Amino acid sequence: MRAVAAYERAFAEEDCDGFVAATTTAYRERIGLGDCEVFAQYAGDRAEILESLELTPISAVGLGRGTMAALLHTAAQSYIDENGRPVATPVTLEADHRYHLVRADGAWKVDALHDVTDGRTEGQLTSAEKQAVARTMSDWRAAYSSGDCAALEASTTAGYRELMAWTDCPAFEQSISDQNAYCPMDVHPEDMRYRTNVDPHMGEIIVDVVEVCTLDVDESGAPIDPPYEAGAPYRYHLVDEDGTWKIAEGENGAAAEDEPSNANERAAIETMRAYNDAWLEVDCDAYLASTTASFRTALNTSGCAAFGPASRSYSESIANFALTPTDIERSSATKFEIKSHETYDSLTDADGQVMDAPIPVDEYWVYTVVLVDGIWVITDVVMLL
Repeated sequence: MRAVAAYERAFAEEDCDGFVAATTTAYRERIGLGDCEVFAQYAGDRAEILESLELTPISAVGLGRGTMAALLHTAAQSYIDENGRPVATPVTLEADHRYHLVRADGAWKVDALHDVTDGRTEGQLTSAEKQAVARTMSDWRAAYSSGDCAALEASTTAGYRELMAWTDCPAFEQSISDQNAYCPMDVHPEDMRYRTNVDPHMGEIIVDVVEVCTLDVDESGAPIDPPYEAGAPYRYHLVDEDGTWKIAEGENGAAAEDEPSNANERAAIETMRAYNDAWLEVDCDAYLASTTASFRTALNTSGCAAFGPASRSYSESIANFALTPTDIERSSATKFEIKSHETYDSLTDADGQVMDAPIPVDEYWVYTVVLVDGIWVITDVVMLL
């Protein structure tokens, strides 16, 4: 609590040295207050708005060695009301914040700050938000795939449409028509979360998707059988506009690596890597050690006699394989579901014939990894596309 008090006092007193002492470098960079000049401006603006701030501790819990989270109720006397409008007489604004702290340089330092007012769980959507975002993404999918202008206006802000140069329906329809003439696109939502983290995107809903381009014919117009699918990660930022969640911003790179945060997560990731290495290196012992018998039976490679030929064929057909875990979810004490972005160069065609030039491939998979007799093993692998 002394660490949290020191953090808030630094803002109230516009004390950059105190702010640096109370926070981690990563936190300061994440919220855009990486230097004292920017901090002084922000703290000065904040001091003009707040007449007072009262902190009431609620709870504190350990999150592992050298980390903890403290939940506090805040009551601020503010010259800005809950709708962001200036007022002559200060109003009381109440909220709940969870401060994440780490032990560094002999002191507790703020490493993250989340707004969890009204009982919100960090990062999670409410059921109503899930339904609203599903409607928005359904409209956006129709707009992006078929050029539906009404669906575009229902799912995006005017600012986003202007940014994309979709200022009127003919411009948008022409853009989608040109896109589909080259490679028809579809949108597959992969992950959704509420931005409780106090930073420039706080209060937004983040939707990570895979945008899939499907080619039915090659450059000469000859049919491609089966059609070639290529996926690319993308991230949408949704904001609440008059009660409707709409796309306000987009960015590449949604499939950023989700770093494992403990020994169990690291072990599960290593199992995934060992499984893929087994196929690439024709290593039956590693294959057996990283999978369950039922999973091997489902793949029709229950033993080394079947796995050997299958893995040799596979390893000869690809090059430059890379795996990036993008989302680690622990559904129980002994079970992980881990999403993976996988890239490689395909060296052979659908008939197994070597091609003149390799084709780069992007794929997204979900691995189910369970703990059996103290060892993490794979029970299922499903392709997202």
